[in-house]
Amino acid sequence: MRLLEKYIIFGFLGGLLFVLGCNSPGYKSNKIEASYLPTDSLVGQDAAMEATIKPYRDSLKTEMQRVIGEAEQELRGGQPEGLLSNFVADLMLTECELHTTGVKPDISIVNVKGLRVPINKGEITVESIYQLMPFENEIVYLTMSPEQIRELFNFMASVDGDGMGGASFGIKDGKAMSIQVGGRPLENRNYIVATSDYLADGGDHFNVFLSAVSREETGLKLRDAILQHVERLTTDNKLVNSQLDKRIYYAE
Repeated sequence: MRLLEKYIIFGFLGGLLFVLGCNSPGYKSNKIEASYLPTDSLVGQDAAMEATIKPYRDSLKTEMQRVIGEAEQELRGGQPEGLLSNFVADLMLTECELHTTGVKPDISIVNVKGLRVPINKGEITVESIYQLMPFENEIVYLTMSPEQIRELFNFMASVDGDGMGGASFGIKDGKAMSIQVGGRPLENRNYIVATSDYLADGGDHFNVFLSAVSREETGLKLRDAILQHVERLTTDNKLVNSQLDKRIYYAE
C-alpha cells in the first residue's frame, strides 16, 4: 500500500479523535492546524501495510473475475427497445417477485442510459456486471393509477422508448397507443411499477414517478438482481439471452 493510503488512515483516526474530543465535556478545541503531504509517484510503499492489505485485494480480484454465466449472444441497448434493456427489465420482474415473497410488480422500468456497457457474448464475470451497473441503485415499488401509467408511457414514447417489462405500447406522433399491461388493455385499477430509486426520484426526466400513489422500498439493489438472475440461469443450465418482441414499437 502506498504511503498515501497510510496517511489517509492516520488522518481519519486523527479526525475521529478530534470529534470525540470535541464531544467530551470540559474540552474545547482552540486551534486546528493542517499540513500537506506529497502523494505523487515518488512516494514509496509501506511494506507492512502492503502485506496487511494484499490478501483482501487478492480476494476481491478473485471474486470479480469469477465466471457466473454465459451469454448466447451480445446484448446491447437500443430504442425503441433493445436486447439488453429487455433482459434487465424482464429479470427485474422475476427477481422482485422472489425477493418480496410473491409480490410481483406489473411493470418494470429501467433506463437504457443507466446500463453502461453491453453484455458480451461468452463468459460473464462478476466484474462485467459491475461494469454494466456501477451504481448503487435500489429497486423500489411505485403504485400508480392507470392515468399515471398512460402519462408514463406517453413520456417514454416522446423519447423514442426505453427499458420496460410486463407491458407493451406503440409509438405514433410521439404518443403511446395500444397500451397493454400483462397482455390486457389498461384497467381501472392501480398498478405496481418496479424501477430504480434514481428514476423514482425523477431522474432522467421521469417526473411522472414523483406523483405516484405510494412508494415502497424493496431493499434489493438492481445490480444484485442482475447477478442473482445470471447465476440462477447458470444453475438451471441456461444461457443468458434476450429477444426483441415489439414490446415498444413504432406504429403506422
